[in-house]
Amino acid sequence: MKLLHIFSVLIYGGFLFTDNLILMRMQKTLSKKKYEEVRAYFQGFTKSIVPKALITAVISGLYLIHTTFGPIAETGLSNFQIILSIKALLGLWLGLRGILQVFFGIQPLIFKSHRLPFILVILIILLSQVMWSV
Repeated sequence: MKLLHIFSVLIYGGFLFTDNLILMRMQKTLSKKKYEEVRAYFQGFTKSIVPKALITAVISGLYLIHTTFGPIAETGLSNFQIILSIKALLGLWLGLRGILQVFFGIQPLIFKSHRLPFILVILIILLSQVMWSV
């Protein structure tokens, strides 16, 4: 399950990486017509796999939280549990945003670009590394 989660996050994060660091830069150098052509070509591929990867990441992430969160001590949440909870909330927000947008056509009221999701994915990755050492 952990491997499935990692691969699905890799697909979703790779999409955001490509969109934010490659396609947005191409917009500055290509003509508007050529950029729209490249963007449409890219979207043709991503629409079939990225939403499925996002759903897989959310479902597998929920399962992994269930299996790794552990019992809450009398003194409260451990640092691991706090960081895992923050990571989970960010992941659930990304998942909800993506599912509402892709499957129900509900566009986000704010943050219409992929910049914030990209930053949140980077933050989630950093938190996933930190939580094991606190």
